[in-house]
Amino acid sequence: MLSSLAVPLSAQLRGKGRLQGTVVDKATGKPLSGAIVTVSSGTVSKPVVIRTNGKGQWSALGLTGGNWSIDIEADGYQTKKMVVEVTEIANHPAIRSELEAEVVVANIPAEAAEAVTQAQELLLPLEGDPIEGGAPGATVTAENVKENSRKAVALLEAALPQIAPGNEERKRMRTEIQQLLAQAQRGAGDIAKAIETLRTLVASDVSNHANALLLVNLYMEAGEVAEAKRLLEKLPEGAVSDPVVFLNVGISFLNGESFEDAVVYFDKALALDATQPAGYYYRGLAQMQLQKKAEAKADFEKVIALAPDGPEAGEARQLLAGLK
Repeated sequence: MLSSLAVPLSAQLRGKGRLQGTVVDKATGKPLSGAIVTVSSGTVSKPVVIRTNGKGQWSALGLTGGNWSIDIEADGYQTKKMVVEVTEIANHPAIRSELEAEVVVANIPAEAAEAVTQAQELLLPLEGDPIEGGAPGATVTAENVKENSRKAVALLEAALPQIAPGNEERKRMRTEIQQLLAQAQRGAGDIAKAIETLRTLVASDVSNHANALLLVNLYMEAGEVAEAKRLLEKLPEGAVSDPVVFLNVGISFLNGESFEDAVVYFDKALALDATQPAGYYYRGLAQMQLQKKAEAKADFEKVIALAPDGPEAGEARQLLAGLK
């Protein structure tokens, strides 16, 4: 359990700066009451520790100017860390912090549980994120992400054999770890291994369409369009709800000069969302290659009607002029 702490501001701080924010559950957006927010600075001997109220809100007053570290903890959630700059001239904008639930690692060996937790923490920072505890303005680089992913792969590959297949709970844990492993393998640049990991998951549970769609995305990223198409065709009607999945497959077929296949998937994308200009634009390009000028013209006109100032509208106008 997290301990309850309280530090009187007046006993240690005399600045005019202020920080405030809201802590919410990332999955639901609901405020988290009782989360512990620790605000600290290298120039102040004791940290400021606050608990969020019933609306997930917190504030720290009397801060001196400079960089302040913020750690946010709540039972059942991953700790959130950040560094912000405080000025005594103007208030810092309110900080909205979204906490992610911890990976459930109960009932498995402690060593494996620790490895999974470490791997998840390694995979959290994304390229462009501020570096925790780093110099002001320092951000995570692509190489940082790759190196963290490599470390996460090693941890997860060591943890997985420690969780023997058994009851439904262990099966679920192994699935979650393998999903995390595929993510780490992709981040490390090993798409082939990520595909192999997801293939195993899809083969073990054909009803898990989420894993199948993850595998489709990896196939597309690796340029294995035929495999992506084969897997998509196996999914039941309604399994794909995101038109971008079909749009990306169509674009890959378009780039590979398989124009009839491209039209099929652009049709599927537009069936899910008939308001997306990109679907009409790319389908129009495929129709042009198939010498279907009337269909191409109708698609380009739809692009302009839906988004006259959109990114595809200018080229759609030029293509229309060439079709007249």
